Amino acid sequence: MDIKQVGPADVDLVVELARKTFRETYADYNDPNELMLYMDRALTKQVLQQELDANGSAWYIGCLDGVPVGFFKIRWESTPKNIEDRKPLELQRIYVLQEYQGFSIGKALITKVKEQARSNGYNTIWLQVWQKNTKAIKFYQSSGFVVYETDSFLMGNEVQQDFLMRYDLYY
Repeated sequence: MDIKQVGPADVDLVVELARKTFRETYADYNDPNELMLYMDRALTKQVLQQELDANGSAWYIGCLDGVPVGFFKIRWESTPKNIEDRKPLELQRIYVLQEYQGFSIGKALITKVKEQARSNGYNTIWLQVWQKNTKAIKFYQSSGFVVYETDSFLMGNEVQQDFLMRYDLYY
């Protein structure tokens, strides 16, 4: 598994992976109109180009035998709810193509996130996950994350309830 940081020139690949994995993850559990509304607001080439150009975050793509199979985005300029006296790193997005799930791709990506946090002096990684995404929640828990708070998320025009999870690093 090769995991590399990507930048603005990789926007088409990021858009393709982001839209496909998002659809695979949430299509069976959400109204198709709400799903498309969200994707057309948040996962377009223009929006993702702005995110790739922005300071304060980094994108990584995982490839297996040269084939892009997953990605994650970390943000170091975000303020988590109810985490004080810590230097937090947000894991804003992490997805693996459905056909590659179960092959430890997610584990490799999470390990890379933890390495990035440690090497840059962060002592907490936090993320937000939909409360109905039990598969992701179990994955995060098996990676050492714990639920510490709740929040909401706007999927199209529908407000959904999320968990905030954290992983504390100790040196």
